[in-house]
Amino acid sequence: MRRFILAGFILVGLLIGAVLIDTINSNAQESDDPIQVGVVVQGADNQPQTFCVTLDREEPTGEDALLATGLNIIADKGPMGTTVCRIEGDGCTPPSEHCFCQCMGGDACAYWAYFHLTDQDTWEYSPMGAANSPVKQGDVEGWWWRDSTNPDAPVLPAIPFEEICGEQGTFPRTVIDGLGREVTIEVPPQKIASAALGSDEILLSLVGPERLLGVTYFAEDPAISNIADQLDAIPHTDLSGNPEYLISLEADLVILAAYNNPAALDQLLDANVPVFVLAEFNTIDEIRTNIRLLGQVTGEERKAEALIKDMNTRLQAVQDAITDQEPVRVLYYEPGGITYGPGSTVDEIISLAGGINVVAEFDLGPYPLVDAEFVINADPDVILLGGWFAGQANPVEAFTQDEAFRSLRAVQEGRVYLIHDAHMTNVSQYIVLGVEDVARVLYPEAVEAVQNEQ
Repeated sequence: MRRFILAGFILVGLLIGAVLIDTINSNAQESDDPIQVGVVVQGADNQPQTFCVTLDREEPTGEDALLATGLNIIADKGPMGTTVCRIEGDGCTPPSEHCFCQCMGGDACAYWAYFHLTDQDTWEYSPMGAANSPVKQGDVEGWWWRDSTNPDAPVLPAIPFEEICGEQGTFPRTVIDGLGREVTIEVPPQKIASAALGSDEILLSLVGPERLLGVTYFAEDPAISNIADQLDAIPHTDLSGNPEYLISLEADLVILAAYNNPAALDQLLDANVPVFVLAEFNTIDEIRTNIRLLGQVTGEERKAEALIKDMNTRLQAVQDAITDQEPVRVLYYEPGGITYGPGSTVDEIISLAGGINVVAEFDLGPYPLVDAEFVINADPDVILLGGWFAGQANPVEAFTQDEAFRSLRAVQEGRVYLIHDAHMTNVSQYIVLGVEDVARVLYPEAVEAVQNEQ
């Protein structure tokens, strides 16, 4: 009986208090100017994450602040409102599970608790749900995975707004773009239009769909885009370098790549559209630079550094896996003889995965077109196939059955592999997936052994 009462008490308290999301409280802020709010999230790993989020709606709430972190939030609608069931990997997943599946029966209970930071920098439990809790400039919100089976777990750290947001709270700011132009950003941009696939992928991770007004039409193609399944909430998914269309969007900021039509930049500037240009995409260091630049112009420096940290961690894991492995000679080959040499991201992916790009053995430049004779003379250990083998149900079979290539060692030894283009040809943080893919192909046993240890 005691267990039943305890579980019932906890569930009622949760529904009414920590995670109820319903109608918006009328005591919200009066101004509709963008504000910044700090958010602290501590899950089952007891590692707190901090986020400095920008909110532009007229009456922002704790729910808006949580969603603006870009974390994976799973909620459940019920007769008393909507409850937060899961943040990232911690919690329950309706409808297959009850939203409070870890509080059903027994004495144990684990759930997401919701707090506000007081003026004395201490946490105060929220007596109302996140959507009923208005937030204002400088507030700090807290979400803590409370688990009664781990009473020694560290409590949610009280981190002041200034420490979370720091320089991110400072606007206007001037950032130098890839063309060396000084671009002044008056306030954190809320309606961002991206006209390059690389910036599409980076920005979605930095600002979420809420602040993306549009992305390129390439983003919808899963063959070359790593975000094709994340675009539902973005109003425009058909952008290109068309300046008239970009002007019509009335964006707060337009992101171009240096390879976009140069005339588009001039036309946008003539129309007083704020434009930021990314220029270099050929190496991982340049991708890191672009992530940092986009973090600066959006006010999301900490998320940018988190993306880079994740990249570095995963790249180091690959390096750990391939230590002491014998280098493998590799050719990346697309239909029609397209391949990549030094100075390209594909070349760097192969090198970081422990391979030797056979194209680098010849002075052909970063983007050469090669013929069958080149492939036969190079005779690589491994061939990676990419680039939309149009109309081929089995690209590997089509290549290996080609009379011109049957004598290749890679063909005879069964070392011709289809590789995912979106992982190999992207110029964003997803380039790490290409390094991991290639490393698994070149050294499957070594990579599997390291992954099993992690």
